[in-house]
Amino acid sequence: MRKLSLTLGALVSTLALGAGTALAAPEPGKDGAGDPYYPTDGNGGYDVSAYDVKLSYHPATRGLDAIAKITAKTTQELSRFNLDLRGLKVSSVKVNGQPAKFTRTGEHELVITPVSPLAKDAEITVEVAYCGQPQPVRHPVTGLGGWRGTPSGGVIAAGAPHSASTWFPVNDTPMDKATFTVTTTTPQGWHSVSNGTRNKPSTSNGKTTTTWTATDPVSPHLIMLGIDKWTFQESTVDSTSVLSAFAPGSNGKALADKLPEVLKFLNGKLGDYHFGTVGSVHLAENLPYQVGSQTRPVLGRNADLNALIRTLAAQWWGGSMSVENWADTCTHECFANYLSWMWAEAKENKDLDAHYRKLVESVRGNAAFWSRKLADPGRGKEFSAIYDKGALFVHALRRKIGERAFSTVLSNFPTINQGWNQGWHDLELYLEAEAQLDLKEFLEAWSHGTAIPADKHLFPA
Repeated sequence: MRKLSLTLGALVSTLALGAGTALAAPEPGKDGAGDPYYPTDGNGGYDVSAYDVKLSYHPATRGLDAIAKITAKTTQELSRFNLDLRGLKVSSVKVNGQPAKFTRTGEHELVITPVSPLAKDAEITVEVAYCGQPQPVRHPVTGLGGWRGTPSGGVIAAGAPHSASTWFPVNDTPMDKATFTVTTTTPQGWHSVSNGTRNKPSTSNGKTTTTWTATDPVSPHLIMLGIDKWTFQESTVDSTSVLSAFAPGSNGKALADKLPEVLKFLNGKLGDYHFGTVGSVHLAENLPYQVGSQTRPVLGRNADLNALIRTLAAQWWGGSMSVENWADTCTHECFANYLSWMWAEAKENKDLDAHYRKLVESVRGNAAFWSRKLADPGRGKEFSAIYDKGALFVHALRRKIGERAFSTVLSNFPTINQGWNQGWHDLELYLEAEAQLDLKEFLEAWSHGTAIPADKHLFPA
């Protein structure tokens, strides 16, 4: 009897525990993805697989009317979840076809409560109808990002760390890549340009409709959209289709003509280009920062050949393999930028060692130059040192680990991480493994230090 009593007691306890677990209320998804610089960017509780945005553009106001469809999979039971959307008026939200409640909080949170909680590992669709005049986001280094006007009356939406959330609801974290489709309806004579491939535009009743599709998953900060009276240039490089776009008044034709040669050069250094299409977008105004958007870099009037090389190299170092946190930008941008040095070495017979020494001596006594950290530089400083100090670092690294190891790193690190995100710590581990060297002191001096590295690190034997 005692044994039976214990057994029944254990059964009752188990059933009670199971009932308690089953009755536990689903929790809301987090309102941030955990980036140390931008903790409210992105959201928790789901992974997006696809965005499908349909928008009409109004040149007179530079505004839009749009419906965005987001396809995702839940990673937990969800009572509610967030999307990132800056400004704009939301008129309705549906989850799996059913009307959902929504509120706006903070700088960019669209908080959605479905009619009933969502199960874990469930495939869901979210439709958001919205309209308004999107506004840009200002960054201290890269300038205005996101949706902003152009001199010819059009708009361009591009830039990092923020852009996508200014014109469509998104899980705005580099860690959640998804395919992207945008269909634009514009007045006849106006056209759109975006990531991926373009269908044949159709025009009727004075309206032109165009669809762009990126079938390779893309991080939100690498999504771009331009609407203007573009002219287009199309060609093919090997098996890659090339489509470049020129805004009225742009001067980018000569740069676009160099794109096939640059792409072939990068194929030789980084391995074959892995997206099916490429091209460049040329604006009529200067930009403080040329944007390496996936498959379609955006270049201002002040862009030069080095900018074209960097933004195309970013298709490997930054696009296919993307940033993990915004503290890690040098992981990708420093190496993409160095490809312009390698172009000068290969195409112009430039002595990079002499060039490097001259640059080092020109800033040897400049404490402010060396005080900028490459790894974890601080919020708002993500891009402050990667193009000058960062290039010096990569050249010193090349001399430190030797040509064989450096060439392997340059091509293999983005290849083995294709479609993934990597941070600075991941790169440090890979560098040491590939070079079979202890690089801790060298890397500490260059990437984490705030003073000029010792000569043994500046000029490795």
